[in-house]
Amino acid sequence: MSKLKFTSGRINEFVCPPDKHQVFIWDSESPGLGLRATKGAKSYIYQGKLNGKAIRVTIGDPKTWSIKDAQAEARRLQTLIDEGSDPRQIKAEKIAQAEAAREQAKAEAMRNSIMVQSVWDEYLNHHQCYWGDRHFKDHQNLSQAGGLPKKRGNGVTVQGVLYPLLQMRMVDVSASVLSDWQKQEAQTRANNARQGFELFRAFWRWCGQHKDYAALIDAQAVENQDLRKKVPNRKTKKFDVLQRAHLAEWFGAIRGLSNPVISAYLQGLLLTGARREELGELKWSDVDFKLGAMWIKDKVDAEGRMIPLTPYLASLIKALPRRNEWVFSSPTAADGKLAEPRIAHTRALVAAGLDHVTLHGLRRTFASLAEWVEMPVGVVAQIMGHAPNATAERHYKSRPLELLAIWHGKYEAWILEQAGVEFAQADQAQGLRVVK
Repeated sequence: MSKLKFTSGRINEFVCPPDKHQVFIWDSESPGLGLRATKGAKSYIYQGKLNGKAIRVTIGDPKTWSIKDAQAEARRLQTLIDEGSDPRQIKAEKIAQAEAAREQAKAEAMRNSIMVQSVWDEYLNHHQCYWGDRHFKDHQNLSQAGGLPKKRGNGVTVQGVLYPLLQMRMVDVSASVLSDWQKQEAQTRANNARQGFELFRAFWRWCGQHKDYAALIDAQAVENQDLRKKVPNRKTKKFDVLQRAHLAEWFGAIRGLSNPVISAYLQGLLLTGARREELGELKWSDVDFKLGAMWIKDKVDAEGRMIPLTPYLASLIKALPRRNEWVFSSPTAADGKLAEPRIAHTRALVAAGLDHVTLHGLRRTFASLAEWVEMPVGVVAQIMGHAPNATAERHYKSRPLELLAIWHGKYEAWILEQAGVEFAQADQAQGLRVVK
């Protein structure tokens, strides 16, 4: 292997002959330093022996490496070999470290750019098929930007309490930020502030279990005790129920509605304690008149729950028109089912001279009035679809439909008696009579 002193002229003039794939020249002043020429390219290399085996390392292009720098690099590589290190392995480790640093910088940039809004939208899209319509709309309403014309009435929509949080970066949401947010919102709309916190806490917990977002957030921010103290207490709607003395007026007004579907639906809410969306999504295939049962889509149990179809309610449902798959159908609704019974209910309450009661208040009424017939708490919970909270209930075997039907039938009969509605199971085909 011939050697010669590297000079700029020799480096520039050295080329690979047409009949060769590569050729080498070696520096006489720096052992191991060579110049390799291939067709159209040249590069400094270092060649030496490690543990008796020849190794070769590329240093770089002569256009970017001076002869002096290439000689210094060759000496450095020789020193590594003398120490028993493999320059190739060290180079690979440096490349890997540089790549890891680039990936970390990329991840950090992504971490600093992800907005809460984008993850919130993903969260809603993921859960929409599992939630009821009302629950999903609550998320939309509390996170809306506001400022759009109202669908009903004049004016524009109000910004949701969650909207300010959604405009932040995920990494910026902390317990102190949430505390300030709650303190501000609670001053003007305490109930919305509390509900907004509950929805955001569920969202944040989901993020904490998500593979893409867990590392971006402080999952414990929503569990902070100082923050929780700033969340307004839930105010029980003491008057959002019908009292026993109201039943006659309420039934009279509801049964007098011109729309039999809305009339049956509203009575069904009071008689079953079902959530408004659960009963609204009842299909004809979910009703078994022979067995005396209904299969209700359940907010708590994904498999749903079977409850008794009491005689009076069965007579109401049988009388309804079968326009489509929905029991409580609507010929004008886009999806074919009853969409907004609240307006008719409010009008009926006004006509009866009763204070306002929400549709959810009819569900509360079921739980309240069930005590008059001494219905066991566990039976009430199973019919209404409440998650059991007592240890005995959690481990209690589900009660059979026949047992539920005994208590449920007793409740319905008592309700009709208080309302002044005469009904016997044999009267289902002939209709009902109101006691004057």
